[in-house]
Amino acid sequence: MSEYTPPQCRRIVLVLFVLCGGIWLAGCGGPEGPQRRVVTEPGADFTHYTGLAWPAAAQVVSAGDIWLDFVGDGEFHLVFDLDHATLEQWLAEPPSWEQLKWKGGPVPDEISWQAGFGVKGMSADPAGGGPDHKISEVEYQSVYESKQTWYVAQDRGAGWQHGQILILDLEHNRVWFSRWDY
Repeated sequence: MSEYTPPQCRRIVLVLFVLCGGIWLAGCGGPEGPQRRVVTEPGADFTHYTGLAWPAAAQVVSAGDIWLDFVGDGEFHLVFDLDHATLEQWLAEPPSWEQLKWKGGPVPDEISWQAGFGVKGMSADPAGGGPDHKISEVEYQSVYESKQTWYVAQDRGAGWQHGQILILDLEHNRVWFSRWDY
């Protein structure tokens, strides 16, 4: 015979339901949804994540930082235009994250589907606008498929669930950086 009576069982189930619902809402970023941080110091963020000095000539095209509060999933991205000489200089130096060498594009699918750059995935603005939404889907897709890009990527977990990528697009003099946790 059970030591719990039917009213006690109902209360236990109700408490569990409320707790699980609260955890689920927190995992979705709460009632307001994912939390967006305005990127106010792109140079400091870029240097912190990559170890590369922020060039004075850099012109930010897109920046975004979006995370789910409870589970910590999210993506930080930064896309900026830069002079060709600096890109060539970076390519001549060892890449970030203790990688052995820069790799030529295209970027493998196992990596490319993770970083949304404000266009795809959770970093995309559902309203279709905002300061971090200045990249077209065509640009987004072409940077991954281009043979004119060089990149370095780091898998910070297992199966690219936690990673970062730095892409140098010499054809368009553009730098693409993303760091994600899913």
